[in-house]
Amino acid sequence: MTTAKLSSALPVPEPRQRKKLPPPTSQEKFEDFLMDNRWLAVILLVLPLNYLFTSYWGLRDFLVRTVLSPLRSHERTVANIQAQIQKWRESGSKNFLCSRRPAFLQVTLRDGVYKHKDNAIDLPLYDILELDTKKRTVKVEPSVNIGQLTRFLIPKGWCIPVIPEYDDLTMGGMLNGYGIEGSSHKYGLFNDIIVSVDIIVGNGEVVHCSREENPDLFFALPWSYGGIGFAVMIELQIIPVKKYCRLVYEPMRTVDEMGIQYDFHNGILTHGDFADKVGSDGIYNAMGKWWKPWFHRHAEILMKKDHPTVEYIPLRDYLHRHTRSLYWEGDLIIPIGNHWLFRHTLGWLMPPSVSFLKLTQTKSQRDHYFHKHIAQDYLLPLDKLKEGLELSHDVYEVYPLWLCPHAVLKTSPQGALRAPINNKEIEQYVDIGIWGVPGAVQRREVYDAHVANREYETWLRNNRGYQAMYAISEMTPEEFNEMFDMTLYEAARKKYGSVGVFMDVSQKVLVNKSKLGSNDFAKLV
Repeated sequence: MTTAKLSSALPVPEPRQRKKLPPPTSQEKFEDFLMDNRWLAVILLVLPLNYLFTSYWGLRDFLVRTVLSPLRSHERTVANIQAQIQKWRESGSKNFLCSRRPAFLQVTLRDGVYKHKDNAIDLPLYDILELDTKKRTVKVEPSVNIGQLTRFLIPKGWCIPVIPEYDDLTMGGMLNGYGIEGSSHKYGLFNDIIVSVDIIVGNGEVVHCSREENPDLFFALPWSYGGIGFAVMIELQIIPVKKYCRLVYEPMRTVDEMGIQYDFHNGILTHGDFADKVGSDGIYNAMGKWWKPWFHRHAEILMKKDHPTVEYIPLRDYLHRHTRSLYWEGDLIIPIGNHWLFRHTLGWLMPPSVSFLKLTQTKSQRDHYFHKHIAQDYLLPLDKLKEGLELSHDVYEVYPLWLCPHAVLKTSPQGALRAPINNKEIEQYVDIGIWGVPGAVQRREVYDAHVANREYETWLRNNRGYQAMYAISEMTPEEFNEMFDMTLYEAARKKYGSVGVFMDVSQKVLVNKSKLGSNDFAKLV
């Protein structure tokens, strides 16, 4: 493949005409100063606390899998959860059941305002239960995160086929959501590699479900966001893997050919294969080392070349290549983070946990992120990618963009995602990750992130697209049900006694509750 030179001279669509903001007030200047220099607090406070927190969980995980393994009882833990639910039922509480997990520990931008003392259930489900290489499955508890699982599997020569790349994402969160940023044009979304689930439903019973057993429940769980019950065990497919990933970087100069898009015309496409050893056609790059350049900045340098580059990367380093920099949010959180001096002296403390970043935010900082920062993942059909990227440039003007290919598979019965068009078994989609500060905000122009989100959401609904549930959604319940097909989900909630016990998904994920009247809420619960 021949690669065109960097497209710096090609025309870029003019940004929308917006009014300039008046000069900032003293209060605004002070708030901007705090945001611009928050990285000092992150380095001095968040990174040390985060290091202690992750060290504790690493030690705990090691002890549970070794010394404490004979004493650990998954069944006893599940029985304790059921006892808590029964106690809640006997108390007569009108608050919906939810996890006691603090909101700051969740990878979402919303606050857990629905969590109270009388309805929050303790779910200490953090462990890997069983590896069966003959069946090619691994059983885990829902609070196991992806970093924990790959550290366990890869040294044994195995891995799950779809890898969301941020370490802190949990199995339960990806079951109930969809497993953002995990590319797979072959295996599908994260929920497509799930073999079976044990879940405590509304009546307090544990129900086992799979494609063959209780399939109505099994296919209703993805995108349900905890609206059906508490998952207590998730069984996943595994595949054999090799030591290295042979990764090819292809610089791209058109808007519809990229993997990471750095501006309107320029980006890079990466594609890889497993490898047993480092070949002579590339170089070795242990990019997971803490002193190494951040992946997106390293790839940007290679993007500026006029030829492909081949690297051999340790497999886990490749799979979690965006973890240390939190994709490119690290550029905003710690602007000096990719400087060689920071990487060699403090890089071992990276990354700052999203949980601790949320915990240490002030109200004004949270408001800043709501109004001046975008964090969205949109899943749209491949044939709509170019149009979706052009709209993103027009509405958000945020770069880089992260483009992840995904196969959307037909299921029986069909869940929240609509069946592929033309009665096909599979349809290719792309996840666009949009995280950063819009161009209009950087130019100090009048900008409303909520209006921008609504415009993109409207386009998604008209083009068979979907919005990730961790993100801020401006949709009404009617619009939400237009985007997703919640027929199977609603039937499962009724059949398994979840109505009135667990909060409906739209109540959790929708910001635009002002359009919900009391009658609307009554219908939802």
